[in-house]
Formats: sequence, C-alpha cells, structure tokens
Amino acid sequence: MGQIQTFSTAGLTAPKTLESWRQAMAEVYFRLDIKRSGDAPLNGSLVNWQFESLGISNFRADAQRVIRRKHAAKIDRSEDFAFLFPVRQQMQFEQRGRTGLVGPGDVFLVNSADDYVIDVPDGSENITVKIQRDALKYRVKNIDARCARLNIANPHLVPIVSQLGFQLLKVQNCEDTVRLQDAVIEMICLMLELGDERGNLDLVRQPLASVLFDRIRGFMKRHIHDPDLSADLVAKTHKISLRYLQKIFQLNDTTFRRELMEMRLLEAHRLLVVGNRDGVGRVNIGQVAFMCGFSNQAHFSTRYRERFGSTPSGCIPPK
Repeated sequence: MGQIQTFSTAGLTAPKTLESWRQAMAEVYFRLDIKRSGDAPLNGSLVNWQFESLGISNFRADAQRVIRRKHAAKIDRSEDFAFLFPVRQQMQFEQRGRTGLVGPGDVFLVNSADDYVIDVPDGSENITVKIQRDALKYRVKNIDARCARLNIANPHLVPIVSQLGFQLLKVQNCEDTVRLQDAVIEMICLMLELGDERGNLDLVRQPLASVLFDRIRGFMKRHIHDPDLSADLVAKTHKISLRYLQKIFQLNDTTFRRELMEMRLLEAHRLLVVGNRDGVGRVNIGQVAFMCGFSNQAHFSTRYRERFGSTPSGCIPPK
C-alpha cells in the first residue's frame, strides 16, 4: 500500500517555517535549497502519496525560489523525473541552459540529477508526479531530451493527468497500489508520446528542432579557428554538464568530435575551392588548415583525404 504524507507550516513560528518547509520538501522530493525574500513566515502545505516507483503530491505555498544544486544530487545518488502541473499561477523554470514559463493547463519536466531553479509566485499550487528514471527510460524515447522544454506533451491530456493526480490523493484505502501506479505511468507515457499537437516537439524526426543543439553548433562555427575548442569548454560556456552535452549530440546521431571535424573539413573545402576560384592568387593550404583549427598541416591533409577522397592540393581548380 502507498504511504500518505502530509505537512503544513500552519502554527509554526516565523523563524521555523523556512527550515521546516525545506525538510518537508526533502522528504517528499529530494534535497532542495529554498530561498525567500524578507522575514515573513512561509505558508505552505504538502500532501504526497508515495508509491514504489513514483510519488504524487499537491503543493501549495507562498513565493519562493526552489533550487536543486549539483552537490545535493551527488549526495542523493538517485535520478528522478519530476513532472510539474501548475494549478494556480505561472511557474518559471531554468535547467540545462533553458528557461520557460508554464501556467495552469500545461506541464514541464525536470531531472533531479541536474541542477535547476524553479521560481514559485505567491498563491501557487501544483500537482507534481515524481517518477524514478528506470520506470520511464525504456518506455519513452528520448525522455532526457524533453527535460526543461516547453510544449512537451499533448495539451488535451495534460489536464487529465493533473486531475488524475488530484483524485488519487483522495484514495487512501486502496490495496492494489501497483495497478494505480502503472495506470499513472501509462498516462504519463501516453501524454508524452502523443506529443504537442502544435508540432513544437518531434525530437526523433526533427533533431535540429533542439534550440540548444542549434545554439551549440552556431558557437562551434564561430570558434572553428580555435584548435583548443573542446566539448568541456562548450559545455561550460552553455552552463550544462559535459554528460548532457554528449546526450544532445547522441540524440542527433553524432558526437561532438565528429561534428567539429565535419565543420572544419567543410569550411576548409569551401576556402580552398572558392578562395582559389575567386581570389587573387592561390590559397595557401597551411593557412587554410590554421584558419580551420587544425594544429598541423599533415593532420589536416590526412583527414581531408579521408573525407573528400583527395589531397587538399588535388581539389584546387586550375587557374
């Protein structure tokens, strides 16, 4: 049978409300830092039904900033997906370099393994469904790529799932919690698989629809001349983890190194062909290699031959 947890700051003195709320949030979700402006007491309540692989909770509270920090995620040593369905007020989130504002009737998803920030305004209420990663990773393709994005689900099914969460919190004497848990997970999967009717998310058929992927590729093109350009540098610049950067490229059937090499070789080919065709005099191959981020001409020539089937000098058109 699932376990029901309830918590409220009602009756607590002002100095104790914030710390008590922080502890309650940790018990229901995971380790979180809670920030408040001013010294006023924090009014909040939580009702949570914890199943084996998921938890369903109703959150009501005053304005606060909820912060998941990387060191807390390392301590927890777990990875959960948290689906947040705002019921009253809009909530703003930030994770993996992306931000979004989501209101009632919609949903957003965060991953507890990565740091994130959620800004909660006064009078907020939401239904949160927290699901262990293992319960979803084989059922929803590219589940990681849906985190911290807008329009991830079918808009007609979102309110149904939210209302299902509300109703299940009223069911406290059900013996067959396994079937209830499976029903919620099935509805979540259906909500995601049917997607957004507006066509804003098709991560498999339209990999370049990823705004972050496009932004990273743009950054790489602008810094193609830098021989020290690395995946670690790009991840830090875009304030995402190296692991997540690698996932972004995997979702697009490539890797960072492969994509960077392809960009450099295509730019070199363009400079050699166009430069020698339209320029005055012949373009220096060593110069082209340097301009495209190759540390030496021999390496450039080897990779160029592998890609285009001829040496760099062989592609230069006759004068």
